[in-house]
Amino acid sequence: PAPRTILKGVQKLPPATWMTVRVAGSLPPLFGSYRPDLFEPTRVDEVLQPLIRGLAPHVDLWLAETQSSLAEVRAIAAGLPDDGKPLWLSFTLKDEDVDEVPRLRSGEPVAEAAKLAVELGAGALLFNCSQPEVMAAALDTARATFATAGVEIPFGAYANAFPPQPEEATANDGLDPLRPDLDPPGYLSFAQDWQARGASLIGGCCGIGPEHIAVLDQRLRG
Repeated sequence: PAPRTILKGVQKLPPATWMTVRVAGSLPPLFGSYRPDLFEPTRVDEVLQPLIRGLAPHVDLWLAETQSSLAEVRAIAAGLPDDGKPLWLSFTLKDEDVDEVPRLRSGEPVAEAAKLAVELGAGALLFNCSQPEVMAAALDTARATFATAGVEIPFGAYANAFPPQPEEATANDGLDPLRPDLDPPGYLSFAQDWQARGASLIGGCCGIGPEHIAVLDQRLRG
């Protein structure tokens, strides 16, 4: 089978695919998910370096995920070791008050995030931990930005199953309800649309479980 990546899910792979699996070292928001206003550039190394030291011996690539701002991603990229491991970027998007331009939770346009992925030589650009409804516009923007730049960077999405999160919220600071419409068939309909838009990396974030991932694998493979 062709190599594939499934994020935030658990799946038993047949022996023939074991050698294609890569382990990602997750580098989360350093000062609070969904809160770009809490970013402290002078404390980045203090928080980031222990994560890197603990993960480095065990991972094949670095994944800066659920990132809300360009500044934090730049800081994380600058703090990585020169170990030759690819850097994947994943941004969380505004769920509410979205205009025609898809935006990060910092308010920065997704197009700028895609340009940063090109600048940093990222191995992939993803969007995660946001409503599935906001992913399509971000994927279209990424695809168009890469085409304009003349580069081919894999892109994709792994959404959550939360209701829209207000700007003052911090992710996982309490229990959030899950949307009943985002059962495995409901989530699959979004994932099929992402695939049609060119996404080659598709999975699930908070509230998306192994049963969702199993349906994605069955219906999107190949």
